[in-house]
Amino acid sequence: MKKILTLALLLCGIAAGAQDLEGTFTQAKTLKISGRVIKSEGTISYTAPDQLAMLYTKPDGDYFIIDGPFLRMDMRGITLDVNTENNKTVLAQRNAILYSIAGKYEDIAKEMDADCTVSAGKDGGKHVVIKVRKALLKGYSGMELDYKKNGQLRRMVLEEFGDISTEYILTVK
Repeated sequence: MKKILTLALLLCGIAAGAQDLEGTFTQAKTLKISGRVIKSEGTISYTAPDQLAMLYTKPDGDYFIIDGPFLRMDMRGITLDVNTENNKTVLAQRNAILYSIAGKYEDIAKEMDADCTVSAGKDGGKHVVIKVRKALLKGYSGMELDYKKNGQLRRMVLEEFGDISTEYILTVK
């Protein structure tokens, strides 16, 4: 049932317009307290401005979907189905991910009340570091983004309060 729902949501996003990004990703989530690293991988599909589907192949069946204001996920049995218009913390996380893909890192910094530093990255791209000014109990404390010369996101690191760091490496078709 989960795979049917995931496929239906993905197809809705595809029907809504041409895809702006399609490819694969690897994910490495580091639990800093224990040093444990959890690795995952899958496919990613993004259609501007607010359609994102990350379908995991390892572990198979997990998903992370943004469909307009809705964020839906099943990650190792932890499920979430939220209308982000009613949840500011999840809205900020949703927007941070969408804005990262769209290259709107200044919008992320503004929404998160964060400092944003942009420097030259690899091969003529950009390296962006975003650090929240005031510590919160939930959400992201910072982000590190690497963009290719053409503006395409290639690497995203999400730092969460609670000492969890998640790195995504994107390979776009």
